[in-house]
Amino acid sequence: MGLYVDENGEELSDWEEGQLETLTELVNALGDYWNAGVLTLAAAVKVYAQTAELTEDASAEFLTGIWVDHMLDRMRYGG
Repeated sequence: MGLYVDENGEELSDWEEGQLETLTELVNALGDYWNAGVLTLAAAVKVYAQTAELTEDASAEFLTGIWVDHMLDRMRYGG
């Protein structure tokens, strides 16, 4: 059984799994650069939108949602 499944419970292909892992690594890297002040949020949104083939609005909503949740977790649980 594969590591990832889609919203219907179907296993993802190797290519889809690779794409998901790459996008996950990109989100983490962009977050690190943003937190370090090396990259603006607007630039991170543009990079992610182009890579994930999303609109900039969808990309901004996705990234800020993830990063806000991460910051809240760090405040709650330390880290």
